[in-house]
Amino acid sequence: MLVVGAVSAEDAVAISDSQNSLPLGNDISDAVAEADDSSALADDSNGASSKGTDPVSVNVKVNYEYADDTGKLVPDFYVVSNDKYLNFTKKLDSNNNYILNVENFNGDKLNITAMTAGYGSEVKVINGADLTKLISFDLKASEAYKLGRTVTEIADSKLDFKNADDVLAITTAGLAKLNGVTSEDAMEAIVNYGKVSYSNVLMLRQSAVDPIDFAFITKKGKELKAIVFQNASTKYSYLGTISQDMTKSQWNKYYNAVLGENAWAFASLANGWSAGVSREILQEAAFHGHICEGTLGGYSIIQALLKYYPPEQETNPGGVGSPADITAFKVLGVPGGSDDDAALFFLDDTIGKTGYVGMNTTYTGATENMLGFIKWNSKTKSGDLIIMSFNSTNVKKLFTKETKINPDAGSLEELKYNSWWINKINTNPEKLVDFLYEFSGLNQEQYNYLMGTTDNVTYDGEPFDYGMDGHGLDLDYILSLNLPSAKRASTDNAQGKLTDAQIKQIGIDAAKKAKEIIKEELGIDVDRDDVDFLALTDAGYAFLNGQDTVIARDGLYEELGGTLFSQNVMSLHQAVWKPLWFAFAFRYPDSNAVNMLYLRYNPDTNDFFVGTLDGDKIVDIGFETLNNSTKLRAIEKSFVPDGNWFNVQSIINAWNEHPLYDQMSTFLYHAHVCPGVQPGFFITDHILNEYPLGENESYTYIASSIYCKDDSLTYLLDLSPGLGSYYVQKLPSNETVSEYVDGGTQEGIIVVWDDNLKVGRASIVSFKWATIDNSMYSTSEAKRAAQIKAYIDMYAGTENPNIKALPVVSTDCEKWINEEQYNMLKQGSGDDYNAITYLKSLDNVTKEDLLKSMEDTSKSNSNGKSNNNGNSNSNANSNSNSNANSNSNSNSNSNNQETQTTYSPSYTSSVGTSGDVATESPVTDDAAQDDSSDNKKDDSKGSSKSYEVSKSPATKSADSNSLIYALIGVVAIGAVLGFGYMRRGKK
Repeated sequence: MLVVGAVSAEDAVAISDSQNSLPLGNDISDAVAEADDSSALADDSNGASSKGTDPVSVNVKVNYEYADDTGKLVPDFYVVSNDKYLNFTKKLDSNNNYILNVENFNGDKLNITAMTAGYGSEVKVINGADLTKLISFDLKASEAYKLGRTVTEIADSKLDFKNADDVLAITTAGLAKLNGVTSEDAMEAIVNYGKVSYSNVLMLRQSAVDPIDFAFITKKGKELKAIVFQNASTKYSYLGTISQDMTKSQWNKYYNAVLGENAWAFASLANGWSAGVSREILQEAAFHGHICEGTLGGYSIIQALLKYYPPEQETNPGGVGSPADITAFKVLGVPGGSDDDAALFFLDDTIGKTGYVGMNTTYTGATENMLGFIKWNSKTKSGDLIIMSFNSTNVKKLFTKETKINPDAGSLEELKYNSWWINKINTNPEKLVDFLYEFSGLNQEQYNYLMGTTDNVTYDGEPFDYGMDGHGLDLDYILSLNLPSAKRASTDNAQGKLTDAQIKQIGIDAAKKAKEIIKEELGIDVDRDDVDFLALTDAGYAFLNGQDTVIARDGLYEELGGTLFSQNVMSLHQAVWKPLWFAFAFRYPDSNAVNMLYLRYNPDTNDFFVGTLDGDKIVDIGFETLNNSTKLRAIEKSFVPDGNWFNVQSIINAWNEHPLYDQMSTFLYHAHVCPGVQPGFFITDHILNEYPLGENESYTYIASSIYCKDDSLTYLLDLSPGLGSYYVQKLPSNETVSEYVDGGTQEGIIVVWDDNLKVGRASIVSFKWATIDNSMYSTSEAKRAAQIKAYIDMYAGTENPNIKALPVVSTDCEKWINEEQYNMLKQGSGDDYNAITYLKSLDNVTKEDLLKSMEDTSKSNSNGKSNNNGNSNSNANSNSNSNANSNSNSNSNSNNQETQTTYSPSYTSSVGTSGDVATESPVTDDAAQDDSSDNKKDDSKGSSKSYEVSKSPATKSADSNSLIYALIGVVAIGAVLGFGYMRRGKK
């Protein structure tokens, strides 16, 4: 990186410390500190040291632990002398060594840091007399990088990547932690290996304490072959076919080898990929956990919604920005149907942006595969209300009619059913869904009843001194309104005709355009793999005439070398109809300045709008600009005029602070950075540390105070409405004031549910904000940025003098609950309760007494005595999340337990570090299930059908092996009867 400016020795060490948050290893700060100390000692003892020349050339050789990374990866450097970062240029010679031409060197020594994503950094101090010598660095790969590289090499040796038509990699690496550190470097290694394209690496969203698994799939014609590694082991557990055309015997071998939810995740994603599902759906399915009819049905619903009820936009005559949206979509759902996650994902209607409300409203006539959409106009205070569904029964009948296959017969049949869905989606998706109700004229009061309000509301000029609970998809209420019919729009459904190569070229052209502008305006050559250069885009979310743009990121990678895993190419979550844009930024190790340029792709002319400010195409968007209100107004008019300035600048300014990978991932999902998203990090820490899941246990969260933090909670805990594990009942602020933490807010209820015993622990989660001094700034943007920096530092364990009081997380009012009470919580209330007040109203009982009362009730029922619990409307889709590496829990907590955590800036364990990742005993090659032979004998005759053992979810195990024990009985039965996949709640 070409750098400018000067810093003190103390600041230099601090800046180097901040690099620990980059995926460059943990040794950079220690190395720089040692280098500075040795330099100071040398200066003290050698007052007459010889001076260097200005400029000076240094020959540098960088050796990688994996030798073939040389030539693929371009190392980056920092050069420091006399406590100043020096400008330099870099050139590769014929021997694969680098010549660093350093400017303004007038000292005795140079401190040079060599670094590359996925590798630990190394710092060397070079005396003036040694500057003519070749300086060698030996960079060591991180543990996650080694893991990713090793499994990729083995997969290649077994599957022969080069002779395959295409290769897909699916992994839970990323948020899942390896030895207390997020494992994104494993994906960096897969991409660097060079035989799996960047867009073909799928990250299955998991929590920090989940196991790290990998599946590599090759496609050759119709045949799919897979190799699977589990629990961070480099010994594969399965090698063989994963095709939907496998025999039942082959399926059972696969299923018995790949225990847990990922058996279905890998198979469904692989076959969806082979069937030609769009990359956008693959991304959403990886977020959700697998492909299923709910995933595909949800996408079809969104496509039909946008066709007939598209967002209304301003005409923007003569303006430079994209037309602003006049209307906004809000989603009403019933958690437990996978279609809910599709709505959140494709419309960018996330919970944290208050785009979704959903409780179990089946007692009102709603069903899990219904979705309600409010197309709301905030100016006219009115909207359309559209309720849609995919009719699973009818669609399955159509599938059976066309294919003669029963989709409910088993897992193999379901894979074929998914492929059939994908073919229909690619031709006419709205034919698979039903418009149940299409209403217009929804007014403010009705909107507030459904979505909920936090603060006081006014109806027809009459103020009310209270907010309103969100009721979600209350079908009884909706139908009682007698709203008039809505009118569909007449739209052109023409699809774009761009090839993959053309979409990829858009990314390449954007990167080249950015490099050209940077060279013209600043005289800087942007090098590949520059650790301080960022490409931020909504490619991967925005559509071009109905086509997904995921592969445009491959173009950015090809030109710039960066990835999401190195935090150098990042995709910002946006709704599918938004314009395709690219923002390029570079930061400096010794300055708060962040230079940026902005491009918007114009599909009509195949070129780019370039943002300008007073004739400049590159603008510093750092703290100085954020504290200048006049400049900010001008930026939004001509530099970033598409209504996304806050999204773009907040992400880039947060990136400048080197956030941790899990933190940045949630920022991108939330689509901006703000103080409001930060409590989710600390609440997640508290839940994972204080409520680790035991065997057969899973989390359910019922949200009450709804704001940005719900997106980080969703993302980091691997919960969602589509998984049936995240319920949203927006409550007024007066109903969420914490009685347990002075100045705190009751955010929601965490339930640890035992699906075997049918009991759970439920506690109210409260949060109190940190106190942060931002009085030195005059604008709200700068004050917000100062708060964001403080929270990033707090989460990383970095000191920040502006933090005056620490945040507090508390869990209180713990109650043991039975299934009836659990279902009542998921409904949100009775007539006189919301979820929080309902929990408070319950009696305190011990776990033992609760189990005994349930046993007594069961005995009474078996003796013919009826038991009417008054609640027949339970949600049939029980949730689960597999966190197989969490510590076991003895469930010895007393009732009304109050657990409070005050966070310290020195707290560095972050999410899920209460225990290292557990790995099961390595599976040897001989012991692994290997179905790679050509034995394709059909065993359909004389054998039972391959089908799902149970619709109930497999839940959290106490350790990596306990799931095996839990399923021994199932596997034994499956071996005899040919049973298939035991599905979890992710469906």
